[in-house]
Amino acid sequence: MHSRRSKSLSTGQAAREVALGALGFLAADPERIGPFLAESGLSPADLRGIAGSTPFHVALLDFLINRQDLLIAYAGEAGIDPGHVVAAREILAHDGTKGD
Repeated sequence: MHSRRSKSLSTGQAAREVALGALGFLAADPERIGPFLAESGLSPADLRGIAGSTPFHVALLDFLINRQDLLIAYAGEAGIDPGHVVAAREILAHDGTKGD
């Protein structure tokens, strides 16, 4: 069986999985999710309704990418290269321009 990581960012679905993992990472710690919610203007209740949207995933990954400490921590916890987060963001941004 081939490793999923070898093709981890070859599709929009894999990129969404990176974003959802990042959401879980942020949500696991109030000190990580709080600044994201404050910056985005979202409430915890809002997350339920938009957690699956491509623009939300792009914004979430932008937040991580702009905070290198969080990016490195998430990548380490997820067992991925930080560059995969950047690649996921680019894939999702491109997918979003096609109407998802």
